Amino acid sequence: MAISDDIPMRPELAYYYPEPYWVAHESSWIKSLLLFFDGVAILLPNYMTGRELVADPSLAEPLADLGLLTVLEPEWFVDDQLSNRLAEGMVELITGGAFDGGTGDPAPFDALSMSRMGFAELSMSRMGSRDRGVFDMIHDELKARGLARDTEDGLSIPLRRDVRQVYLLLLAQEAREAGQRQGLDLQPITNGRNMEEVIRRFLELAPMPSREDVVAFDLATASIDLDAVPLDEVLDFRSRHRDEHRDYMLNLRLFIADVSAADPADRSRLLQQRQARLNDQARGLTKLTFAAFKRPTDAGGFGLGLTGAAWSLAAGNPVPAGLAALGAALRIAPSREAGSAYSYIFRAHRQWG
Repeated sequence: MAISDDIPMRPELAYYYPEPYWVAHESSWIKSLLLFFDGVAILLPNYMTGRELVADPSLAEPLADLGLLTVLEPEWFVDDQLSNRLAEGMVELITGGAFDGGTGDPAPFDALSMSRMGFAELSMSRMGSRDRGVFDMIHDELKARGLARDTEDGLSIPLRRDVRQVYLLLLAQEAREAGQRQGLDLQPITNGRNMEEVIRRFLELAPMPSREDVVAFDLATASIDLDAVPLDEVLDFRSRHRDEHRDYMLNLRLFIADVSAADPADRSRLLQQRQARLNDQARGLTKLTFAAFKRPTDAGGFGLGLTGAAWSLAAGNPVPAGLAALGAALRIAPSREAGSAYSYIFRAHRQWG
């Protein structure tokens, strides 16, 4: 028996973010995700139970029935380790001035119009409220800086939109390690408007040690619009062509690992070489799905790519004054194992190519 037959494979799930569930107009690209992943995972606070089914009953309900939708509840998923990582990350970013605009200068995310759009609520459980003492200290610091307000419902915190976005970006990256503790292989994926640029700007923030190592790949059209294709046909196609799609995903991850770790002088060459190969592979996948479902040549397609960087948050930098007590309370580790931060980006293309 082959070694791979002896070792149970963790299900590889597309971890949908930043919001806790998708809505009906996104169902077509959720179907496309099923070609590349074993299923879809969402992080849904328990007080929102059932909202994912109401938001898209035509797809969420059958996926749940088939075991292809995994609902993670932050009340247990955002465990002590993950809560601590989120707190460490926010300490680094707050004290590093990630949300400060200075005297008339824009904050780093102002170019994306997020911080000019007021406040939005984020559930306390997703913010890592398990350690209430640390959570309250960070909340107080955010309020003192005008970045947060008091809870209005006892379940969520109104945050300035850029701060909320950063919490969810941190959570998406740290969810990969937390998922392993739950026996899951979570791959963060998003299709939000401007998210590719948001992620890049997040990784380039001054407090982030990865800011010099951010790489982004052009999105190649890797799937056609499956909106009108019944779910059972999509799943049948997946069972017959799983290997081709998995190989593409593996190459994407190897791509970012190699490029983010490469010397900057070699990065352009690697990008050109690998991008050409991935584009060819994506075109092959698109033609495969086009032939199987007989979609018209002007049918919309979906681009799949990656944005990411070498990753080493909280890598031994001293905690600046102002939150020193908070840093001591967190016992920030002097070092952290290097890895990579990345998100898959799905984006609709107007025309199949």
